[in-house]
Amino acid sequence: MSSGIKKLIKYQEQGYVFHGSSISGIDILEPREATDTDETREFNIDTAIFASSSIAASIIFACMGKNTIPPQVRNGTWSVGSSGKKGGIVSKIPSKWRPYILNNRGYVYVLLGDTFINKCTGGWQVKSKTAVKPIDVIEVCFGDFEKLGGVIQWQDDSQR
Repeated sequence: MSSGIKKLIKYQEQGYVFHGSSISGIDILEPREATDTDETREFNIDTAIFASSSIAASIIFACMGKNTIPPQVRNGTWSVGSSGKKGGIVSKIPSKWRPYILNNRGYVYVLLGDTFINKCTGGWQVKSKTAVKPIDVIEVCFGDFEKLGGVIQWQDDSQR
């Protein structure tokens, strides 16, 4: 296990929350509209900073930058959710994206949890309505998601 992942685990044990992004060098995280806003949902319906108590969930968000996927292959959607196991995270990703994202890297921003109040069903995602300054940032890779117990379900178009 890399030193960065060990550091993230220590932060998790201390109650910090995490925000995954493919963008490096963010000094202040500002509230933004959820990229998967859906009126039928209870959680991703507004403008906020979305973070997670799950390191694995933050890593998959950090490493799923679609900029490495050619435009002609980019159609489709991916999702992240709880596996039902304690702390387990599952990501469903189109199989055709696999060769383009396996080498992706991203950044997990470590945040104090005191402004993150609302939890989604399952409790792994939280949000804050106010700007937050990260206390640390750790570079991660796509493979770190599975190393931390995350499960990837590669989906063919017929499985959607």
